[in-house]
Amino acid sequence: MLQRIQTIYLLIIVILSGVTLFSPVADLINNTNMAMYIMSYKGIFLQSATGNVYQSGVWGLTAIGAIVPVIALITMFLYKRRILQVRLSIFNMVLMAGYYALLFIYIWFAGQNLHTDWSLRIVTAFPLVNIVFNILAIRAIGKDEALVRSLNRIR
Repeated sequence: MLQRIQTIYLLIIVILSGVTLFSPVADLINNTNMAMYIMSYKGIFLQSATGNVYQSGVWGLTAIGAIVPVIALITMFLYKRRILQVRLSIFNMVLMAGYYALLFIYIWFAGQNLHTDWSLRIVTAFPLVNIVFNILAIRAIGKDEALVRSLNRIR
């Protein structure tokens, strides 16, 4: 299992998704009163000297951010069922693309409601990197499947 390259790709996806889940992904800044908001898996919080004040939730991002590493981890252990691995990897890529769509919807609504400008953090690029690693994993799984089929033909 660990000697296959797709396992390494899927492990990288698990690690990067975990970092994405527990890190702030965007900053929202109100230029009129210089209020700064942070968007993380817990929600959108106003940063103040007394502590963070909860503004709104981002439960959709949290759900997708939690599901992606779990699916990648499950996919890693299904090495004997390569077709299912490919299907789960494709589903995981769709979820990662949905993460971006949902992220920008939340940012847009928060920007409208709080009258803020936004900036993304570097962690926001990790799902895109995960999509690339997912494509590499699918290609490696396909090569394994082709190798197994060619060996079955020889027998």
